[in-house]
Amino acid sequence: MKRVHLFVILLAAIAVPFAAADTIQLNQNNLGISGSVGSVTLTQQAGGVMVTYQAAAGYSLKTNGGDLLFDTNVALNAGSISNLKVDGYSPNFGFTVGATRAGVTYNYDITNLMKGTLPKGYVSASTISFFVSGVTLKQLETGSFGVHFCVGGGTKCGPSTGFAHGQGSTVPEPGTLSLLGTGLVGLAGMMRRRYFA
Repeated sequence: MKRVHLFVILLAAIAVPFAAADTIQLNQNNLGISGSVGSVTLTQQAGGVMVTYQAAAGYSLKTNGGDLLFDTNVALNAGSISNLKVDGYSPNFGFTVGATRAGVTYNYDITNLMKGTLPKGYVSASTISFFVSGVTLKQLETGSFGVHFCVGGGTKCGPSTGFAHGQGSTVPEPGTLSLLGTGLVGLAGMMRRRYFA
């Protein structure tokens, strides 16, 4: 009996994170660089999704004149974006519906992150995050994500810049995970009965 309870608790602990977050690699770019130049992590929260762009080592995310691009079929506007942070600072930003960068078209573009509380001369960053209200993880995770990046890390953008993008993939919904968990518990119960019979 204790093993079954332990199994159910373990299954619940494992299932919850899979239903609440997804990470997309930015592994395609217009400079011919192999591997990922960064990632986008989507985390479901109350009322929307937190989106975090993270540059890989040796790269940075362009802020002033840069772009954070993404897709969803949900109608958004500048008011849908809040809590935008560039390495912990709060910049001003522009919001555009529809943009094509390096031959890839996106529904939305957060652009030109500058001023606000950003220090003078801060033109690239390692982490940029923002909250998108009125959407779910499922509505964002199947779209494309793109970023204007700089080769070389730090807050100064080097002479070589490009656009990287990645495509999300579908992950199981919480309901699907619940069905899986219920089925596994049922199988464990049947195995227990056979074991003690």
